[in-house]
Amino acid sequence: MNRNEKNLLLVAGLLFALLLVVRVVPFVAGYYRQGREEIALLEERRSRLQALTAATREWQERARLKQAEVADLASWVFPGNDPNLVSSSVQRALRQVVEGSNVSLRETGVARYSRVGQWLRVEQDADFSLGQEAMLPFLAALEAQRPRLQVAAFSLNRNRRQYTGSLTVVGFARAVPPAGDAP
Repeated sequence: MNRNEKNLLLVAGLLFALLLVVRVVPFVAGYYRQGREEIALLEERRSRLQALTAATREWQERARLKQAEVADLASWVFPGNDPNLVSSSVQRALRQVVEGSNVSLRETGVARYSRVGQWLRVEQDADFSLGQEAMLPFLAALEAQRPRLQVAAFSLNRNRRQYTGSLTVVGFARAVPPAGDAP
C-alpha cells in the first residue's frame, strides 16, 4: 500500500468517524432516550393502574358497607305506602311485643298518622295490664323493637296486685305522597 492509499484510508476513516459522531451516535442516543421515556410512561401508567385497582377494592368495600347500611336502615321502617296497612303493621308489632311478654292488652286506640314529605308517621295508643314479674320482660321487648317501634309516651300505675298502664308507640314508613298532594 502506498502513501496515497494510506491517506485515502485515513480520510475515509475520519469521514466514517465523523459520520458516526454526527449522525449515528445522536440517532442511537435519541432512540435510547425515547425507549427510556416510554418505559417511564409505562411505569407511571402501571402505578396509576395499581392505585386504581387498590381504590377499586376500597370503593367496592365501601359500596358493600353502604348497601348493608341501607338494608339495616330499611329494617327500621315499616313497608308500605297506605296508612291503613302501615298502621296495621305497627299494631301487629305492638301485639307481638305484648303477647311475648305475658301482658294483657286491654284496649288499643285508632292509629293516627301524618305525612311529612315522603315519610308517614303512625302513632298507636294502647292500654295494658301486667303483673310485677312481666314488667322487665315487657320493657326489654319494647326496647328490642327499637328503632323500628319507638315509645313516645309511657305511663304505669299500680292497682292492688297488678299494674295498669298506657303507652303510645310510633312507627315510620317511607311513602310516596298521593298524586293530588303538593310536596
